Amino acid sequence: MSARNHKHPARRHLIPPPPRGRVTLVVALAGWLAAGGTAAQDRPPTKIWDVALGTPVAALPQDEFVDPACGTNGGPPARTLKGFNEFTQCALDQTTGLHEVWFRYDDEREYIARARRSELLIRQYSANTLAGQPIITSLLINDAGLIEGYRIVTDQRAEGRTRVAAHGLAGIFKGMVHGPEMTCSDLPPAAGERPIEELFIKQVCERRYDGRLARVEARHYYKPGQYAVDPNDNRLTENLFESSARLEVYRPPAASR
Repeated sequence: MSARNHKHPARRHLIPPPPRGRVTLVVALAGWLAAGGTAAQDRPPTKIWDVALGTPVAALPQDEFVDPACGTNGGPPARTLKGFNEFTQCALDQTTGLHEVWFRYDDEREYIARARRSELLIRQYSANTLAGQPIITSLLINDAGLIEGYRIVTDQRAEGRTRVAAHGLAGIFKGMVHGPEMTCSDLPPAAGERPIEELFIKQVCERRYDGRLARVEARHYYKPGQYAVDPNDNRLTENLFESSARLEVYRPPAASR
């Protein structure tokens, strides 16, 4: 027995042996704890807006962008892909003319933060949220396998108390692509659409620059048939409203420019 183990023999019993398949995570947790979490802070994770347009799919950070699947215009994933190189299995997106590939950010840092039960670190390393809102992320890829844009949409599956404020994320999106050429249009309510607590938002903003199109959308209202209190039985409803924000930045294919 080494002098180190002889001095602290009880330490071997503080943490039970890790179950099979979790050794890597336990090793990562041990290293992260030993470094006080600074290693993760020194190398911020890559975000979708960090990917330069024209980047080949083979150059994506596939240890950080994981579980690719065909996208559904900002909705949940569809067909699962083995890798981003299978993007041609996804139909062309009708809005952009590009292949939409859904993915999620690797959440190992968040998992480690939860293992530490640190609310501060959980918020800091919450991987698939932005400003507290769960988000859906997807890359827009041309037929040659080059990244030509991205899409971020607030997740409509979030619980109501969070999702009711999702429209506010549009302010952050505007700041990301703001410029003198940005124009915004406030659309009128369609038949049956009503404000939520006197606030109605149905806005589309666009900016064209450097051969790309940036579009920000915000929604906050009741759709037809949606109510805070069900008029049939006077019971409170759950999550029956529209509140969302969307950002698309992409270079349209040459044929559609």
